[in-house]
Amino acid sequence: VAGGEDRFVQLMNQKAREIGASQTNFVNVTGLDAEKHLSTAYDLAVIARYAMQNGTFAGIVATDKWTISWAGHEDREIENLNPLLKDNAFITGVKTGYTEKAGWCLAASGTKDGKNLISIILESENQDLRGEDALAVLNYGFNNFERKKIIDQEVATFVFQTSDGTAPVKVAPQEDLWVLLPKDKKVTVTARYMLMQDISDPLSRGEKIGEISLWMGDDLLGQEDLVSPEQISETQQAERGKATPEQRSASLSYPDYAVLAAFALLLLL
Repeated sequence: VAGGEDRFVQLMNQKAREIGASQTNFVNVTGLDAEKHLSTAYDLAVIARYAMQNGTFAGIVATDKWTISWAGHEDREIENLNPLLKDNAFITGVKTGYTEKAGWCLAASGTKDGKNLISIILESENQDLRGEDALAVLNYGFNNFERKKIIDQEVATFVFQTSDGTAPVKVAPQEDLWVLLPKDKKVTVTARYMLMQDISDPLSRGEKIGEISLWMGDDLLGQEDLVSPEQISETQQAERGKATPEQRSASLSYPDYAVLAAFALLLLL
């Protein structure tokens, strides 16, 4: 893939930055203790969430046991070391780990009632405790948070006026925006919109012309592309003129793959 470990580590760090694991730095491919080889519980949850979007990976980490057939030899059975897979039907992964510096670690994921949660346990005292803590964090999330549809693509259409005063630009989210919010608690969610710099060309229905993101304080809850909900001909676009980049926000009060990261200390992959 990369021709050597050093180059592969560079690709690992590049991918970590791309997916939002900004406090992670890899120096080897094994995950073993090394100077400047580190991460956080949040970053490991981000990495696990990204990995679980791969169907092959998700299928492997959700498998408790697997039998390998070997011609001329007895079949060999291998067992997943994730302790939560055996007795909890809602558990879907992900990975155990241990080093002297990181202690007993576990990235665990589960699905209930349409909610996909991830918990990260680092530097636990022993194997049993890391499993108990991971399960407790997941159950806390399932019991105290719920999915809310904040923006419905069928009804949410936004209109931006162009800087030259010509016809406005109409945009809509490409998909519904769901977020995980605390149950029975009023919170403020801020929606931020941004238009692309140049949308002067004729637009096709569904063509991306911006982005919308949802925030609770400094925490990004979710984001989605803004697209043209209608076909715009060259003549219509000429009448409209060019739209300049715009950023706007609005606050909404309320009584996906979401992340619950706990006990952030050191790293293990």
